[in-house]
Amino acid sequence: MSLNIRGDSDGHVVSIIPRGKGLGYAQYLPREQYLCSREQLFDRMCMTLGGRVAEQVFFGRITTGAQDDLKKVTQSAYAQVVQFGMSEKVGQVSFDLPRQGEMVLEKPYSEASAVILSDAVTEPTVQG
Repeated sequence: MSLNIRGDSDGHVVSIIPRGKGLGYAQYLPREQYLCSREQLFDRMCMTLGGRVAEQVFFGRITTGAQDDLKKVTQSAYAQVVQFGMSEKVGQVSFDLPRQGEMVLEKPYSEASAVILSDAVTEPTVQG
């Protein structure tokens, strides 16, 4: 998948053998890159969903196996819109994300903005 998307491969280890909760595994060599473009983040989202696509292509159906991958893609899309200001619909804004387990009593934006944010987050996940 990495070769098809970016023309290069950082893949170090790839396995389809289930281990623990994971039904497959891909390990990439670390890069000394600290800044990512919107296109690079989208490419990562595509690679993350490679297992889900394989299920659809080879088995003609999807399963619950990609749950963690879907979670990662959703978090990435949300961060692009809410933290990194990468949405043309929302604009150049950044809101702090709550830490895992932290209760959020009040959002830093209105309900109308929440609808716009939700639409913008969904956009890259249904693109392509």
